[in-house]
This record gives sequence, structure tokens and C-alpha cells, in this order.
Amino acid sequence: MNGTKISLLLEELGLTEYESKTLSTLFNLKESEAPEVSRTAQVPKTRVYDVLDKLIERGLIIEISGRPKRYRVIEPSEAIDLLLSSKKQEIVQLEERASKLKDYVSGLGEEAEKSGEKVMRVKDRRDFNKILAQELEKAENQVVAFTSLKDDATHLEPAVKKAREKNVAFKVVNHFPSEAAKRLTKHGVDMKHFSHGLDAYLIDDKKVILALNNFNEEKPEYHFMIWNDNKGLNSALTHYFDKVWERGKNI
Repeated sequence: MNGTKISLLLEELGLTEYESKTLSTLFNLKESEAPEVSRTAQVPKTRVYDVLDKLIERGLIIEISGRPKRYRVIEPSEAIDLLLSSKKQEIVQLEERASKLKDYVSGLGEEAEKSGEKVMRVKDRRDFNKILAQELEKAENQVVAFTSLKDDATHLEPAVKKAREKNVAFKVVNHFPSEAAKRLTKHGVDMKHFSHGLDAYLIDDKKVILALNNFNEEKPEYHFMIWNDNKGLNSALTHYFDKVWERGKNI
């Protein structure tokens, strides 16, 4: 491995370009004065002392007093372990900050979505599934749904599993028997089969997500509506659901 590759790897471990060149040079020289380090590492004389001080702060090199001062590198394997440990700690801290960021951004826009209605259209059914999954994960108490899940439908499973971990209750009537519907029952979903022809999801007795066209047919676009606080529509669909549920067959 040549000096350039060593320097690049040291940069990946968190050093600046000049720091990595200086440390790589000292791996070869073991001990040297600043001017020689500057010349060999091709680090400007105006910068080399600052760079050496930074490496001392990081515990990677040792300053030897004298006239002139000399600089000695610690054991290379120990230096790399120190850099690697520091990088791991940075990643841990980054994960902690990223977790806080996820909590923060998840709450953004929530107030705007608590009321109102909107018509949405997507070109790919999978995009609808992603939006639906987001809404199901936000459920707090219960979800009542008319679905038309085919055997290859897997989009609901992760969202349902997360919601069930919060003890959200699910009652679902699927349009036809399918393996996808059976899989959901393994997550604690109450499921029946009845030919109803709808794709509608009623969340927490207030939010309604309703497909406006047949999502089981190939179309250039798919349209659906989200009513964020429509208790009247929710009540009407719930009433219809109760009748369908009575007539449905267990899956």
C-alpha cells in the first residue's frame, strides 16, 4: 500500500488532508523535525506546526522537547485503533442526533393534517401503498378497513405490525380470499371475506382514506381521497362495514 492510499484511508478515518499526509509521513520517518515533515509530506511550512499540534491533541504523535523540537509517531497500529475508535464514537453520536431528528421531523405538519380533505393522485400503486402505510402507522386506537388484497400484496404487513405493537385494533373485510389476508391475521388482525368492491380505511373513528378508482386494474393514474376529520362519512362507512362484517366469512 503506497503513501497516497494510506493518506486517503486516514482521511476516511477522520483526519484532514494535511493531517493524513503528516501522519503517513511519520509512519515512515518514525521521528523527525517539522521542516523535514513539511518537505516530505508536502505540507506548507505555514501549516505544518498547526497540523502537528492537532495530531498531538489527538494522541497520535508525541512532541519531544529540544532545540529544535522533534515529533515522534506512536505505534501505527495503536494510532489506527485510536482513529477507528473516534470514528465509531462519531457514528454513535450521529445515530443519537439522527434519532432526535426523526422524532422532530415526524411531528412536523401534524397540525396541518388534523383537519381538511384532499384528493391525491399517483402514477404507481406502490406510492399509494406507501402513503397508506404512513397513515396506518399513525393510528392510535383502531382501524376498520375494506380491502382487496391480492396474494402478492405485502405493503400492509410492516405498517400493521408496527400499529399492533401499540395495541391498535384491526378489523378488515377483504374482497376475496388471499394469502396476503391470511398473513395479516398472524399479526392479530380480525379478518373476514366478503365481496364488497371497496378500498377504504377508517382510522380512529375520524380519518377516512378512500380509493376513487379500482386499484386492482392497470391505470395511468390512481386517485384517492383522505378526509382527516370526517365523522359523518366515517359513521356511514362504519355502519355499512358492520353489516358486511355480519355477512362475511372467516378467513
